[in-house]
Amino acid sequence: MSQVVEELIRTYFDAWSTHDAGQRDAVLERIFSPDAAIIDPDWTATGHEEILAAIGQARHKLGELDLALTKVISAHHDMALFTWELTQPGSQAAPLATGYGTVIVTDGVISRAHNFFS
Repeated sequence: MSQVVEELIRTYFDAWSTHDAGQRDAVLERIFSPDAAIIDPDWTATGHEEILAAIGQARHKLGELDLALTKVISAHHDMALFTWELTQPGSQAAPLATGYGTVIVTDGVISRAHNFFS
């Protein structure tokens, strides 16, 4: 199961990196359960409609900044812990922000995600 969870996390970050809203929304609808929730320090979204809107707004706010998965720390059963970073595109400078996150996977899709800033 942990390999499935890790792949979902990678797909989740690929979606965050996608500037095309239609492509991003299609991926997010595929990897989140219809009643999924994302709990972020700045917002909470439940269900596809709210998740798509919240990530779309966040992606717009981030502009060209890159949000990337840095490491899956551990994954077992239906849960994973990972780290992420926010950087300027093509920059070798230190990240603008870093954090942690967790996901819970139910029936092969993300049912809950929690985001944390470091």
